[in-house]
Amino acid sequence: MIPLGPIEFSPSDVALILAVLAFGAVALALPATLLLGWVGYRRGGRWRAVWYWFCGTGLSVGTTFATATYIRWWAVPVGWLPSLLVAWALNPRRTPKASYCRNP
Repeated sequence: MIPLGPIEFSPSDVALILAVLAFGAVALALPATLLLGWVGYRRGGRWRAVWYWFCGTGLSVGTTFATATYIRWWAVPVGWLPSLLVAWALNPRRTPKASYCRNP
């Protein structure tokens, strides 16, 4: 049957909808945020990796939501760009080995 009045959601329905949206946003941000977490692991271990992943997720999800009304589904890959740029900038570079230096 088709409802003829306004649709009413209970508080538990609203909570479920918000949980699904939040989980989907985090899942869509994973390609960029996992890379940023890997950079954090290389820079300082497991807890720094978790912190980098968490901050990268916030950055990607925020960028996606900010641009979604303007560019629709293209907002998902655009949301990856800030996290990928931060991962590229923070990626530790290899340094030359000390054995190559003859003069101390």
